[in-house]
Amino acid sequence: MLFESLISTGQFSPASERQRLRCGTVLVDILPFGPITDEDKKISWPPEHEIIMSMAGFEEAYKHSITVRVTSDPDLDVKLASLPGLAIMKLISWKENYPDRKRDAEDLLLIMNTYEEAGNSDRLYGEDLPLLQQEGFDSRLAGARLLGRDMAKISDSKTFLIVKEILDDETEETSQYKLLSDMMREAGMSDRRFDGILAQLTKLREGFVEVRERPSFTISSL
Repeated sequence: MLFESLISTGQFSPASERQRLRCGTVLVDILPFGPITDEDKKISWPPEHEIIMSMAGFEEAYKHSITVRVTSDPDLDVKLASLPGLAIMKLISWKENYPDRKRDAEDLLLIMNTYEEAGNSDRLYGEDLPLLQQEGFDSRLAGARLLGRDMAKISDSKTFLIVKEILDDETEETSQYKLLSDMMREAGMSDRRFDGILAQLTKLREGFVEVRERPSFTISSL
């Protein structure tokens, strides 16, 4: 097994969590996904099976990952999750482990805030210009909505429903706004940013839902 093989190198040692290894000061999680999960996309850790984790979004993130060449002598390519895939995993991880994963909320906010600058500016001023126009040329709102579209595009039916339920709960008028509160608390923001971040989350949900609600909707390639 990969876990035992890494430990046998002498560079890795077990951590307190079943899925985690330590390499010096770096913590590395080894998480299986795909056919090994149950019908709800969850896995449990033997032998007690008391630790249960959702792997929803992992398969999509892998299928739509970006390959980066780390070294050329010898060739070493590593797959990295795209921002839409990472956003899906961050959102689900935050929900599953609330209130212990506030960092996931902060990371999701960072992705929303910087999605235009992360290689999507040409899209917003090109093929997706109508979206930018609809948002009054507010690139932050348009970027959040574009991110939502891209997340929906790579989600399978099960993951789509999971993410939609979270976004529905966190943006509706009767919401307790737990996700938004964690975003503000972790980023050290004042209450003045509440309306702005809520608007971004609402646009994230809007973009995510509109791809599936309008079958004829066309979306540019990631």
